[in-house]
Amino acid sequence: MGLSINEYFNLAAHQLVIQKKVPFEVLAASDEPTETTEKALVAAQAKSLGIIPDDAPSFDNVDDLKHYLDKE
Repeated sequence: MGLSINEYFNLAAHQLVIQKKVPFEVLAASDEPTETTEKALVAAQAKSLGIIPDDAPSFDNVDDLKHYLDKE
């Protein structure tokens, strides 16, 4: 198109102001979950099905949560 990188950035910035949105489609690198995310999803599903115990602490109020975090 014959635009320098500086001209492109200026054009994109002006369009951002005019359109009040990013002037191009923002794409994610991949829709595939990472290995860590996949493991967390499987563990969460297993806990919800009762296959493995859910030993995560739960709290009824903020003070109990703070007390738990302070002792860690």
